[in-house]
This record gives sequence, C-alpha cells and structure tokens, in this order.
Amino acid sequence: MALKKGLSQIILRGSLQECLELTKATGYEGIELVFRGEGELNWNASASDLERIGQMCADAGIVPCSICGGGGTLTSPNKDEREKGKESVAKVLQCAAALNINAILVVPGSVTERVPYDVAYHWALESCKELAPVAEELKVAIGIENVWNKLFLSPLEMRDFLDEINSPYVGQYFDTGNVVIFGYPEQWINILGSRIKKIHLKDFKRQGYQWPPLMEGDVNWPLVMKAIRDAGYDDFLISEVGGDAEAHRKTSETIDKILKL
Repeated sequence: MALKKGLSQIILRGSLQECLELTKATGYEGIELVFRGEGELNWNASASDLERIGQMCADAGIVPCSICGGGGTLTSPNKDEREKGKESVAKVLQCAAALNINAILVVPGSVTERVPYDVAYHWALESCKELAPVAEELKVAIGIENVWNKLFLSPLEMRDFLDEINSPYVGQYFDTGNVVIFGYPEQWINILGSRIKKIHLKDFKRQGYQWPPLMEGDVNWPLVMKAIRDAGYDDFLISEVGGDAEAHRKTSETIDKILKL
C-alpha cells in the first residue's frame, strides 16, 4: 500500500457524517475516528452500531484508518484506575477490529508531581505487556503516541520500551510535530523504524511555540520523508492540523507536495 492522506476527527466538528463529507471534499482518503462518550463511536457501541459506522465510511468513499481515544490512564499508581484504562484500550481495540482498522492511538498516561517518571514508565510497561495479547489476538496494533506528557522524551527510550514488550502489535504512533520542541522527527523515525504503526502530521515552530501550517515550521520535511521511506512505512499520513474546510483543503494540497519530496 502506498502512502495515503488521512484526516483526524480530533480536529473536526459536527457529526460523523459531516466529518466524512468534509474529509472527502477536502481531498483525503482516510479518517481517524475518535472514541468518546458523546460521539457515534463510544463505550455502548454495539456490533450493529459498528457495522453502521463502517457502512457510513464506505458510502462516503473514506477509509477508517485509526481510532483515537478511550480515556483513562495506564500509569496511575492506583490499580483501579489502571484497570479502567486497560478496559478502555481493549474496547477501542475491539472497535478497531470490527472496522478493519489496523492500529489505534494510545496515550498511556503522564508524569506528574503525583506520578514520578519511573513509576509512570513501570506501569505503562506492565499495562502494555498485559494488553499485547489482546492486540495480537485482534490483529490491531497499539500505537503509543509521543505527546507532551513528560514521558518517553527520547527515541532511544521509546525504542527500548517497545522492545521490552516485544510484540509486533505494540509500537509507536509517531507525531512529527510533537517532538520538535526537544528533538528532530527524522531521527526518531530512523531509530524507531518498523516499530512505527501510524503517523500524525503536524509542524511546529520553536520560536514562539507555534503550531503553523505544514511546511511553515521547523520540521525538515525532506529528511522526514526520506526517513519514512527508509523505514518502509506505507500506511496513512494523518493530518492533525486544525482549521476550517478551506484550511483542511490547503493542508491536503501541502501533503501532496510533501509526498513528492
């Protein structure tokens, strides 16, 4: 499969039908769905609900390419909170399998004053080890996203974390913009390689802490694209760049330019 363009529902408003229509109209091939309490994809989603969502995507000519959300934490020292977090991830994995989605986005938790770094790392590791067999059985990968949660601050740490879990169905959900503040996305991609399961596209400008349009920040897109190809990644590149319909159209056109680099 060649690289394809996706749009995340995280940055969209309206019903799923409206999001699908906008995704198609602005030039994308796939949509990253959001699992949340008030949306169509939620804790109470039945098999028939999931079938209906899949049909809505098919009718719109849009591929459901990822699911984000679920809530909860895998890093809390509180066992009950961790169990709720694991149940949430398992539910999202089940939804993804029903929709023929091959990977989901998971943020395991955060380092806080209450949850020290080593504690967060330990419980994230143990929780993901427990969830790995579920992901393997469903053939849906857990993608651990690099976000500003004060955890996994280097590609070496992320690599070692994933290698200790040692499952082809637990990898990274890589965000090009999120690492710019403390690193270089092309280096992360080169180091993590085939461990990367999905990719979010964002740009970031260090001066002023700004989230500009793609190709207007500090991401070195030629090096990023070379790293993506060298890693053998051939899945969706999913925009998480906000804005109105015209902004999404312009982002889609910019991704076309990035794909040619």
